[in-house]
Amino acid sequence: MNFKQFQTRIELWSTLHFSAVISSQYGSDYEIYVTDQTSNAKGKLFITSAADEAEANQLIKQFSLWLIKINSENRKQQRDRFHEGEIDFSIK
Repeated sequence: MNFKQFQTRIELWSTLHFSAVISSQYGSDYEIYVTDQTSNAKGKLFITSAADEAEANQLIKQFSLWLIKINSENRKQQRDRFHEGEIDFSIK
């Protein structure tokens, strides 16, 4: 999986804010997920499988870096929209 594929999968779930990458072991297989622990939904999105713990750890490191980049870009876009007046955070 490359960065663009990862980003596309994350952005399909725009209502969730994924903040961590985790793995779950099932027998000898490992599944990699991104999680949203900030919303009421507590979402968990399957990303891929890994053959062993070493590969799972490597994927977690790579996907965590990509997730940081995606979240940083999203925050920048939100700030830009706020400063351009597209987002109104005032209480009415």
